[in-house]
Amino acid sequence: MGSTEHKPVKIKLNNNTASGMYILLAEHEIKYTKENETRPPNRKYKIQINVEAVYGSKRCTGKKQFNINRGTSISKAVSSLLGKREEIRETLRSRGTLKLEKKIFKQINTKDRTFKSVYEAWISGKEISTSQNTVKNYNGCYNGTLHQLDKKVIDDITEDDVQNIITGMINAGKRPKTIHIAKIILKPLLELNDVHLNWKKITLPKIEAKEKFSGSDEQAILITKTLLNYSHPIARAVFTFLLTGRRIGEVMLMEHKHINYKKNTFTLPKENTKTNTEVTFPLTPALINAIKSQKTTTGKIFNLENISIHYHFKKAMRSIGIHNMVMHDIRSMVAVVSLRNGADIYSVSKMLAHKQLSTTEANYLGDGVERAVEAQETFTAVIGASDETIDVEILEDEYETLKKLYPHASDDKIKRVMEIMKD
Repeated sequence: MGSTEHKPVKIKLNNNTASGMYILLAEHEIKYTKENETRPPNRKYKIQINVEAVYGSKRCTGKKQFNINRGTSISKAVSSLLGKREEIRETLRSRGTLKLEKKIFKQINTKDRTFKSVYEAWISGKEISTSQNTVKNYNGCYNGTLHQLDKKVIDDITEDDVQNIITGMINAGKRPKTIHIAKIILKPLLELNDVHLNWKKITLPKIEAKEKFSGSDEQAILITKTLLNYSHPIARAVFTFLLTGRRIGEVMLMEHKHINYKKNTFTLPKENTKTNTEVTFPLTPALINAIKSQKTTTGKIFNLENISIHYHFKKAMRSIGIHNMVMHDIRSMVAVVSLRNGADIYSVSKMLAHKQLSTTEANYLGDGVERAVEAQETFTAVIGASDETIDVEILEDEYETLKKLYPHASDDKIKRVMEIMKD
């Protein structure tokens, strides 16, 4: 018996959301409900999205298919693909094609055992299997320090060589966590090439347990106001995203195609996240303004190097007399202030995209975007930054005003903000 031919059939939904979407069915599977809507087959099925867009002065078309699990209603399947449809259209607008850009990996010469050649082979593999942020951190360590070993044959590398590298990083004022990246690179790289060092002979600085933000709510307000009022437009927009609990690496890799204005969400693809998991967050008016204030319209949203963002952050903190805070501490501040003022741990976990509680949250706590909104509003209510303004001083100590700004905040949270604003 030959295989059944499936052909694309235009999806019918009475809410008119399925524009450009087709379901792949055999002839005998084409059925409709009594409301004249497309009925899914009793099996796994595929939905094909056809889009058009103008690239330059040329009209381009493209299509992409998605697998849908058995038992999924057409309306639910279509709803889940609305964001994908916009992504496909944006890809066409920016590139004129849906074909993936072919990435060329450097050919490896396994007979060349100089450190430079071996590192290039090792990092080439990491580019295939590891996130962009991780590869960027590895290359940063290599370009900054490990390149000193380039001409050395790896079989001749000793514990003293590695210790000298570590000592040099310490003398250069590198942070312990940064210095440990050297070991994270060297140990597997050397062992993969049958070079085994006695790492007990190599002394690395101790990584102290990271303290959580210990400042007061008033200090959090000052920090937030300073960042949201910062003069540099790109840095200020990045700070706006960081104040929602995002990591700096994730923010700097964000592209316009990750934004869904219809659903008011933005997505971090798994290759850009620390947990290697795709996550979606609410897109507030403040974040929309941050995006639209940029000069970019395609590709990466923020046209600035990471090192420049760190410079602007340090400059902003120095202006208010804070010298011991790093940019990742913003994430800690958001979490601590939210928890301190009544947000539950599960909401904060969703806001920060922590992976450990994912199963519990999915089964018992409902939609992750809603939870992220709740946690973010708790923090926002405390620091007093509305979507329309970044000057907390204009907020009067009136309950109704605050309640309108933060409809999800509890009475206790509102009262707490009122007390802070009176100080």
